[in-house]
Amino acid sequence: MSPPAPTDNPHFRSPLILPPALPKIWQLSNHVTFIEDMLIDRVIQPLQDRALSAVVFDLDGTLCHYAINIERAMADALQHGGASVSLIGDLSLAADRYADLWYELQEDRDSTTSLRERIWISLLSEHGIDDNELAHRLSDVYIALRTESLVLIDGVVPLLKDLREKYTLGLLTNGPSDMQWEKIKLLGLEGYFDTIIVSGDVGIHKPDPRLFARLLQVVNAPADKALYVGNSYEMDIIGANDAGMFSVWVNPDGEEEPQERIADDIITDVTELRGILL
Repeated sequence: MSPPAPTDNPHFRSPLILPPALPKIWQLSNHVTFIEDMLIDRVIQPLQDRALSAVVFDLDGTLCHYAINIERAMADALQHGGASVSLIGDLSLAADRYADLWYELQEDRDSTTSLRERIWISLLSEHGIDDNELAHRLSDVYIALRTESLVLIDGVVPLLKDLREKYTLGLLTNGPSDMQWEKIKLLGLEGYFDTIIVSGDVGIHKPDPRLFARLLQVVNAPADKALYVGNSYEMDIIGANDAGMFSVWVNPDGEEEPQERIADDIITDVTELRGILL
């Protein structure tokens, strides 16, 4: 007689079926032991259950924001600088270009001209205007307007105070040294972090995993015990994941998450970390 089909056998147990895309390791000895791969572990174990020792934050858009956006600040800078608002074309496109140039030009560490001024020089040049004096004037007005509108996100200070009682806290931010340190001091954040790293001081920028590796050395934490929190998927989440860290994406606008590179958690406001870490 043929053996009963598994479904007819009262002692038959269905095997554990795992998603086919997730890696797994089987070890055969006196007993069959299944060892979960780190990726599986990350999927099924929430951050609340992790023995995290360090939590590190991005700055711009994560802990603070500008009450005046780039487009509005550019328009006001042009007006206050004695130039036509249409001097650099459509301001929406100009604002996007400003953001692109910010990343493109920050690699030039040998320049004696500030990044913000080089951006304005490039913007004017792309519209056929060669006037460094005007670029300098517009840069000064623009940065003054933006700096005046820089504010901490509500609830950040109490959150940092409470987190510091439980974790080593770090701040890792992209940008030129003078610009980022000015923001940090203006916001009064220096005293809340055990370590602060500005990419301009190091010469490498997020998402370069070398910067995250240096961060882990400074906070004295292995990657699997450290969490990075940021609002840029490309710079913060991918950078942290590539370094082996856990990541929380601050996503206030509900942007769609790429399926191939997942954050360990997604929140709309940084203060939601209370429900995850405290």
